[in-house]
Amino acid sequence: MGKGFEMRKDCIAREMTREIVVGAFMVMVLLGLGYFTIILSRETWFSKKHHLDVAFHNVMGLREGNNVVVRGMPIGKVDGLTLEDPWVRVHLVLDNPVQIKKDYEIKIVATSILGGRYLELSEGSESLPPLPPKTRLIGSEPYDLMADAAAVINKARAELVEGGAIDNIKRASERIDVIVERIAEGKGSLGKLLSEDSALYDDLAASVASLRELAERLQRGESTLGHLMASDDQLYTDLASAITSLKEVAGKLEQGEGSLGKLLADDGVYTEVEGIIKEARAALDDYRETSPVVTFTSVFFGAF
Repeated sequence: MGKGFEMRKDCIAREMTREIVVGAFMVMVLLGLGYFTIILSRETWFSKKHHLDVAFHNVMGLREGNNVVVRGMPIGKVDGLTLEDPWVRVHLVLDNPVQIKKDYEIKIVATSILGGRYLELSEGSESLPPLPPKTRLIGSEPYDLMADAAAVINKARAELVEGGAIDNIKRASERIDVIVERIAEGKGSLGKLLSEDSALYDDLAASVASLRELAERLQRGESTLGHLMASDDQLYTDLASAITSLKEVAGKLEQGEGSLGKLLADDGVYTEVEGIIKEARAALDDYRETSPVVTFTSVFFGAF
């Protein structure tokens, strides 16, 4: 009987040891979960909290637990929302104090089109003094991306349906079909180019061959244009010499050399020539006036 009592006592001790180990393990697991929960949630339970209230006309789906961001850094969370007609009071819990200036701005920002939000707080200019502690803070009206997108879509739909854009697209599509059919039937210039008839292609090929032959003749220096474009610079030299000679002649004329140069340079020669021309013109006019009398006298005396 003493032996059985000892065995039972050992069994109970082992079972109690097992329960203590399991209990200690569960306590450690719970402590670990609590620790990681605090770390991942970034909650500082033992630090001093700073509270701030902001009034909005519309919070655009802002929820409790959303981040509060200052200069791109999360410094707190939205602790609660209360409906106070005509406002929605948003209670903020901040890890760090902020100095709100006169030109502050508090707005709700959408992180994605799926509904994520955070509250962005801009303290204002550093040169301005901070607002009194009991000042009522008013948030800016949120920018609803989805509402704007819906408005744009509705406007585009109205333009397409009521503005006749769809009808214009249909008419343009019908015209394109007609053009494609004409091209397929070989009508028009493009249709002829794409048709199975090779006459136009042959004409183009012949034209290209003629142009190629002309280019080859020019390259060989044949014909006047070919001589001008030839690599032999004899024609260029001749032209340069002729231009030089013309320049020399022009220079001599300008300097009054030679008979023509003297005529161009001496005003007296021009005056004498002009006088001779006037005298010749006067003699011609006198001859015209006396010619009927001379003719009559000759006829009269010739009769005798």
